[in-house]
Amino acid sequence: MSNEANFYRTKLEELYVIIQRLRPSSSPEEFETFASCFTTDCTVHLKSMNMHNMPGISRDEAIEDMKEVLGKYHIEEREVLFFSLASDGHTVLCETKQRINVMGEIVEPFFETEVVTFDDEGLIKVLKLYSCWSPIVRVVQDKTGRGPYAEGEQREQFEDHVKQVFATKIQNRKARIDAESAHQLQTGLKTDCCT
Repeated sequence: MSNEANFYRTKLEELYVIIQRLRPSSSPEEFETFASCFTTDCTVHLKSMNMHNMPGISRDEAIEDMKEVLGKYHIEEREVLFFSLASDGHTVLCETKQRINVMGEIVEPFFETEVVTFDDEGLIKVLKLYSCWSPIVRVVQDKTGRGPYAEGEQREQFEDHVKQVFATKIQNRKARIDAESAHQLQTGLKTDCCT
């Protein structure tokens, strides 16, 4: 394996050591340690594939998404089955077999493919997780009664929840962009003023 591949594999392993320790009750500092593995303008797909059209697009959103995932499951064991560095020299493909704990019920094996693009310093620019969430959804739905396979009112509650998650994420993004724009405008007025 090349030096670059070893470097990125080590960085990915470091991220997963952090992820495996995280729980919904983890401290803000522990979540900040997780987020520090990413660039400030990262794109992070932590959820099921039907949610890929709304990735996290910052460290803060990566934390929010991780907290949501941890409300459903956490990784107990992770084994790398295949690792490869793509020809661009910054993107890795990593196939894994995991043992996950879904709301107290063990799901094993759970297979996931990670496609990760790093910057030159080893921070993650893009993280995409590809897996079938059906086993997770089944357990969550069995425990909560809500999910995409439910019928009637439970299905409607699940759909309303998904819509609310998207609406909240969009609202938070807009507020963050507005705050950044206001800050840039104030900074620009102070430093670009003519005399």
